[in-house]
Amino acid sequence: MTRKRDKIWTAIIATKQWFTKLFTSEADALVDDFGNNPPPEIGTQSYSGDIHDKGD
Repeated sequence: MTRKRDKIWTAIIATKQWFTKLFTSEADALVDDFGNNPPPEIGTQSYSGDIHDKGD
């Protein structure tokens, strides 16, 4: 009985730690908008038409 209870508690604690880690990283991603990883500056893009119409 004790062994089964230990396994259950281990699973509960591991699950709690996983969710804590997940939500912490998601919250950091929402709060820190590209602070350490800025998006590339691609500038303006010219529109060259619909690529699906070529060769029809």
